[in-house]
Amino acid sequence: MALGTSSREDSASIKLNTLNLIPKYVRRGYKKRVKDLALQRARLLYLNAVSEVREGEIDRGRDHVKLALRLLEKANAKKPPYLRRWVCKNCYAPLIPGLTVTVRVKGDRKYVIIAKKCLLCGWVSRVRCVRRR
Repeated sequence: MALGTSSREDSASIKLNTLNLIPKYVRRGYKKRVKDLALQRARLLYLNAVSEVREGEIDRGRDHVKLALRLLEKANAKKPPYLRRWVCKNCYAPLIPGLTVTVRVKGDRKYVIIAKKCLLCGWVSRVRCVRRR
């Protein structure tokens, strides 16, 4: 092999596959553990974001929410209900009734519409729900 050039055989011999060093019984269930850890961390980040917003640090709360969403995206995990329902989809602020969001219940027929309006950016989220009898 000349200087400055390389071949595939050389690079293949240099590479060290770390997964082959880990026994198979340890690798089993690895993705589930990663998703579980990501969900736990996302929950803690969301709780920290809510406490930051209550203290008045809205930008820091947004950063926590963005980090939680990015973590779940990287772990390929589904977003839990509290991150789907109680985060503004426009400005990523955690929605706290009376502080960052107003909640209205509209309709008196078969369906009820729950409208949440973010007080920071004005984004309105509407959810249609079946009326209880």
